[in-house]
Amino acid sequence: MILKSIRLKKPFPDSGRFPFDLPVIRQFGGMDFRTPVTIIAGDNGTGKTTLLEGIAAAADSILISREPMEGNASLAHAHELAEHLALSWSVKTRNGFFFRALDFVTYTIEVARMREDAREAMEEIRERNPGSLEILPYARTYSELRNLYGEGLEQRSHGESFLDLFQARFRPGGFYILDEPEAPLSPSRQLVLLAMLNDMVAQGAQFLISTHSPILMAFPGADLYEIQGGRIESVDFDEIEHVRMTKDFLDAPERFLRHLFG
Repeated sequence: MILKSIRLKKPFPDSGRFPFDLPVIRQFGGMDFRTPVTIIAGDNGTGKTTLLEGIAAAADSILISREPMEGNASLAHAHELAEHLALSWSVKTRNGFFFRALDFVTYTIEVARMREDAREAMEEIRERNPGSLEILPYARTYSELRNLYGEGLEQRSHGESFLDLFQARFRPGGFYILDEPEAPLSPSRQLVLLAMLNDMVAQGAQFLISTHSPILMAFPGADLYEIQGGRIESVDFDEIEHVRMTKDFLDAPERFLRHLFG
């Protein structure tokens, strides 16, 4: 494992304020990482995202935009939480990132703006001073973005652009924290993401993922956890509430619908 464990290095304050007021944070005693893919399930509002934000801050992860988490006002609570966490590494990798679905649209717009700014600058320089070396940094930016993302993430469907981004940015030996990456993905695209994860695991990558998707939870050999009663509990696949409810619904949808609609 790249990341081997998380432990508390000092107790959480008994302040009653966010994020320390969340039961899953108050009762968090640490985690051991035994497999390359660790998945955390749990209902909305159980604190999955907040916990991952704190771990990402403690790991010095960068955001998908390649910006550091430090200085991001929306993540101030994550750095407060990170001050209480001690991470044990077998090797501290610089490859990886912290992905939140809510950051993706902003990043897509920013990449499109950077590409267009570089293109306009190149055209202006060619008209003003053909053959000038001044064009080189803009040409490099434009070329790098084209090599990474083709004609642009914004040119694809939301789900396809998600997968394009992962395909472009996953690197061997990286440590990746993904918060609900299935959000824009159809079931078939979730299977494509599973294949990507498997390919990267074969190349030494490690993943910590929060998800509501039984498809992602089925990753072979993944260490599965569920937040239950404010605690993170190790569970088997068939024990996860999302899995059980999905199975029950698909087996007898009319029973659920009759209950809901009378």
